[in-house]
Amino acid sequence: MTKPPLPAPEILDRYISRYRQMVCQGAEKSDLKLRSGAMRRVSLVEIASHYSWIWLDAYGVLNRGTEPVPGAGDTLLRLRRAGIPLCLVSNNATHSPSVIQSNLETMGITVGIEEIVTSGQVIQGFVRQHGFDNEPYLWVGSIASAHHYAPEPQSFMVNHPQSHWGKDSASYVLFSGNQEYYGGPQEQIFTASAAQRSLNLLVVNADLVAPEPLGSTILVTGYTACEVSMGNRHPLLGLGKPFQPVFDHAWKHCGCPPRERVLMVGDALETDILGAAVFGVDTCLTLSGLYGDRNSELEQICRQIGIVPDYIVPSIAWKD
Repeated sequence: MTKPPLPAPEILDRYISRYRQMVCQGAEKSDLKLRSGAMRRVSLVEIASHYSWIWLDAYGVLNRGTEPVPGAGDTLLRLRRAGIPLCLVSNNATHSPSVIQSNLETMGITVGIEEIVTSGQVIQGFVRQHGFDNEPYLWVGSIASAHHYAPEPQSFMVNHPQSHWGKDSASYVLFSGNQEYYGGPQEQIFTASAAQRSLNLLVVNADLVAPEPLGSTILVTGYTACEVSMGNRHPLLGLGKPFQPVFDHAWKHCGCPPRERVLMVGDALETDILGAAVFGVDTCLTLSGLYGDRNSELEQICRQIGIVPDYIVPSIAWKD
């Protein structure tokens, strides 16, 4: 199952604009905050002590694929020694916190399970809150990820290995990953069900693209969800960054700290920075991920899409 190649930039820009519109929902304060970031170029050591919590993305911040970002593990140790708690706020809806912890440990990056929040953890409550429980659904992602995060009872999962549902039975879709979507049974079930009814698309991993170790970029789940939504025929409902459910979950997980005392560090304007700014916390874009090779045009990009971070760092490496 091969993912499509990267699309023209204007298509990604269209999806970013859609995310921004959904997250802001016409709120003037949110729009102003997104446009008013100072874009101060600093190192993390200069600003960390101003905050009582540091939230970090994983991909592009701590690691690129299986390669650690140089200095990332050391920085986490220094933050803990300084008494600054941290929380990994990830759109990873494929792996459980214990698997994420183990994968990072193999790269020399130590993170406690209690320091990890994933968008997958939001699913069960979101489904119940919106009245989707006890409705048949399509899980877009690996069966292993479904084991970790799919709503119970999994007898309602149309593509479960022991499912007795017909291929056109799904009434909503959960987008966890797209590794097994294109050209496979998941795409077939989506097509068959979408021909019968409008489907609510619950976007658990809302990342549009992700960085790879050698500087390449791949399409991920958020792109697929935007692509198949066909305008408003199949409504998008966001759970992961930039949407508020995962930020609410992280905030409560951290004991509801004052938002002005929280800093979100991420490599993606369209998820980490957009969502955190609207949630009301300060934002820091690291150039170790998606936007590293666009540094020279970064200010123009930020102003154009209307997502402007408070700070920019080369990476989270600690530089005294």
